[in-house]
Amino acid sequence: MADLIGGVQGAIYRANVEDGRCRCLLLLHDMAAAAQAACSSLRAARASGSRTALVTALSVCDTVAENAPCEMVTAERESRDQERLTGSPSYGGLDLSQEGRVSLPTTPAALFGLGLAYNEAAVAICDVALAAVGGRGSPAADDNERVPHPCVEAQARGHLGVCLNNLGEEPQRSYELLRQAVALRRQVLRTVAPGDATQNAQRMLADQLATLVVVQSEGSDGMAEAEACLREALALGDLVGDVFMTAKILQRLINLCGEAHATVGRAEADVFHSRLNRLYPVGKIARPELLDLPRASRAAS
Repeated sequence: MADLIGGVQGAIYRANVEDGRCRCLLLLHDMAAAAQAACSSLRAARASGSRTALVTALSVCDTVAENAPCEMVTAERESRDQERLTGSPSYGGLDLSQEGRVSLPTTPAALFGLGLAYNEAAVAICDVALAAVGGRGSPAADDNERVPHPCVEAQARGHLGVCLNNLGEEPQRSYELLRQAVALRRQVLRTVAPGDATQNAQRMLADQLATLVVVQSEGSDGMAEAEACLREALALGDLVGDVFMTAKILQRLINLCGEAHATVGRAEADVFHSRLNRLYPVGKIARPELLDLPRASRAAS
């Protein structure tokens, strides 16, 4: 099908198909095949000349690298050898043959940094693209081939923020990246057409708000922001009817009860408990793991 479509759209179609295939293979725990599919998506994205496709492909490479870094390195080396033999065509007027190219680890210890490298590359592509067109508000920024779509950019910034937080590195930058991701999710929600797209944008914003809570600072300002994020996420979760997300956020709000600077009191926590029990009746439906995520200390912004 990609060959029949041809050109930019054909390459983007191929990148999307390989992306979907990779995610299915991850569910089947076929890591070697998933890594090969991720690399195929990355090659097609480079050939398309679309930075939106390229940043999306880097995201799926990060997912595979997180679960199977050795398989990802092997597939990347084979992919790069193939590129050297076949060349890397560019259809869209943009030469993306080197964009998103990360240095592959050469030692076992360096494998842990592979996902970080993919995320750094994705965010760097967003930054360079926005600088080239004069910022997000410029007319050229609406060209999703030259500038990654805000939804894709939000994913890239959010993934990098979480990755840095998980590694315990650059806490302030992690926080700022996640705040940027929330702002981009809000932008998407304001501009999408009503219907399924709106619900998906609401779900993504709710998830991003809940993620931001992970890197909130201690103290009254951090607690106030964490509560505000969780309450907004709860309202969005109710709108879209996402039971799992609602349950996760309710549990986190319950966990705030009794903490210093929290406004969630015992009475309100009991209300949240009742709601949670209605979603997951004791003894009838197994609850998911809903333990609150640890907070990373950071300097006050």
